[in-house]
Amino acid sequence: MSRLPNFILKAVLPTLLLIAVGSAHAGKNQSNYSDYNACLSNSGSHSDCDSALGESVYNLVSEDVYVSTSSQYSNISIDDVNISISAWSDTVGTYNDDVVTSAYVVDLGSYGYGVYNKDAEMDGSSPDHAIDSYNTVSRNVDYDFDFVLLSFSESVTLTGAGFSWVGKTDNTQLSIAALDDLSGLVSGDQTWSNIVEGALTAGSYDIESYESIDIAQFEETETAQYWLVGAYNSVFGELDSNMFDDAFKLASIGFEKASDMPENSNPTEVSEPNTLGAFLAVGLIVAWRRKNK
Repeated sequence: MSRLPNFILKAVLPTLLLIAVGSAHAGKNQSNYSDYNACLSNSGSHSDCDSALGESVYNLVSEDVYVSTSSQYSNISIDDVNISISAWSDTVGTYNDDVVTSAYVVDLGSYGYGVYNKDAEMDGSSPDHAIDSYNTVSRNVDYDFDFVLLSFSESVTLTGAGFSWVGKTDNTQLSIAALDDLSGLVSGDQTWSNIVEGALTAGSYDIESYESIDIAQFEETETAQYWLVGAYNSVFGELDSNMFDDAFKLASIGFEKASDMPENSNPTEVSEPNTLGAFLAVGLIVAWRRKNK
């Protein structure tokens, strides 16, 4: 029998969670959830919904965000880890604008967080306010890849992410990377390819839709204080999918502290708990795939 991803188990914690739980899809091509109740079962208890390894879930909607590249002064603390968030996109210049620069974190209320980049996205249409790789503004020359940087006060491994909205329920991808420092990202003269070349690890993943939830389960083992999460870009790791058509609103992040990980452990491996039935009822058994950098 296959094992449940650790992030999904933690994601249904009654008062912490968010990972977007809702009752229906809003339209054929979009997934849109606004009900963030944690456990769908009335009988669900804290122990029923907890993770076997006790990994951490940062619910951006209920916990709010602190916008900065540094977590030093962040008032967002999950399991004694301070977290901040910042936005980035390849929008330096007008023509061939593939150089990465800062962007704007967009608070979308109960629908999580998105990104406005500097290519006049505020003048565009949906999904320009999401984390995306679309180009809806005709005067923009190139497509851009929006990313958020999650900065942690100590090294962690990202285990997954939850989304309150995705552009296409059956075909949305994302890319992630772990950085050991921010010199390349903030330099103002590097492309995503340059940044990935200096990354500790990078990969691309499908966002999966199950019943009333959209999630991505990561299989990275590297630990780092800085993690990028953004629209699918094949330089991070190639999937059998097109680019320039991915969009999502970020609602939660699962992570595990390096200090809590047993030596030689894989943070995504976890045995099925005895409470499997509680998750079967919610439809949270998932399959995932990815290709490495």
